[in-house]
Amino acid sequence: MPPFRRAKNGEPFGSPFLRCLPPGVAPAEPALERGPNCARQVLERTARRSGAILWLAMTVPALGVVLLLLVLSWPAFAQTPQEDTRERRQAAIITPLPGATPFPISVNGAVRGGTQWVVNPERAKDGVFGFGAVDFIVTARPMPNITFLVDVEALAGQGPDRALGSLSRMNADADRSEGSDTRLTLREAWVRIQSSDAKIRFNVGKLDVTHSFDRNVFAEDETRQFVNGSLTGNPLLRQPPNSPGAAIRISQGDWRYAFGVYAPDDWDTPMRGLPYFVGELGRRRIFSLPGHYRWWARVGSVPDRRDDVTWGTGLSVDQLVVENTGLFFRAGLSRSDGEALTSHAWSGGVQHSPDWLGRPKDLVGIGYTFQVETAGRERAAEVYYNVSLAECCQVIANVEWIVWGPNQVTGRRNRDVIVPGLRALILF
Repeated sequence: MPPFRRAKNGEPFGSPFLRCLPPGVAPAEPALERGPNCARQVLERTARRSGAILWLAMTVPALGVVLLLLVLSWPAFAQTPQEDTRERRQAAIITPLPGATPFPISVNGAVRGGTQWVVNPERAKDGVFGFGAVDFIVTARPMPNITFLVDVEALAGQGPDRALGSLSRMNADADRSEGSDTRLTLREAWVRIQSSDAKIRFNVGKLDVTHSFDRNVFAEDETRQFVNGSLTGNPLLRQPPNSPGAAIRISQGDWRYAFGVYAPDDWDTPMRGLPYFVGELGRRRIFSLPGHYRWWARVGSVPDRRDDVTWGTGLSVDQLVVENTGLFFRAGLSRSDGEALTSHAWSGGVQHSPDWLGRPKDLVGIGYTFQVETAGRERAAEVYYNVSLAECCQVIANVEWIVWGPNQVTGRRNRDVIVPGLRALILF
């Protein structure tokens, strides 16, 4: 196969962007060799570019529609929002900027930090791991039915999984640093369009899957509840990193329907492989006390093997049993191409507000998780106590216990590993 030729502007000729050089003509770029290597290099570049173009083609028209609605409806701006309707897992406080009534904008944030330590590692030397994070969240509601949100997050420190390599992940917050000591990232950037009665909500932009799927009132917020990743979410949801996507939620009485499609990775990575598709059916108030019952299913590409497909399904239940006590339960199954094992996991526990101590805003939680994957089996538990100092300030003490499981760092096993922790959360 003859080599391909590039135009003067650096782009290849032809369709799609390709044309062959005549026989005997040397390529202008040494990197583009003759023969199959040339074809392979150019096709790989074209595939990466085509993936990015596909996701831009999905996102840009929706944003264009939103901007058109803004222009047409400029005189009908809403008043300052009074409550948090952003439907995010983490706690937040909405505080509009002074004098922002004509175009209501709020700038909020969360500062959190803490430490965890391994009290009984193999070599009898305590391992201490500090972590911290700052989120700046800008929310704008120029119209009653349109919301813009941008979340910039700064992370520092790594959790105890740097040494333990657990399956359940000992610090869901620190895991977002992706192995770096520090990281600054655009965590979310989306626009929501909703119906006047808010029964239909459509989000498009850079999204977090777990803000829309596998929610659980008593076990979903790593900033103020459990910190173990398998207790704050189903490990078999296997959601991609926050990435370009779109999600719609429809409410009809006590029923909820949701569907989303997401890129397999972030903007700055090759958009290769099957996109992440997920749907959920939910029902609330089956009994007299509040509760939520959700069933989800998803399909996508295996993160490390984008040509392989993985599917999974699971459920999430939270149910208030008395006024100050609720139970939660999750379970899931997953199967991937190239793997003989059907992975499965479940978790459950209780959350209690000790109003009998005169502390109705404090939280106590106990949870247990079990999962089986190709890397091994793991059992783990966690207990925490959240002290509410004020509406904006909380201090949380917790203890995690890995009963047994694989250590994916050393290749050995974690057995009866105790990891206490202390963290603080300040909302503004």
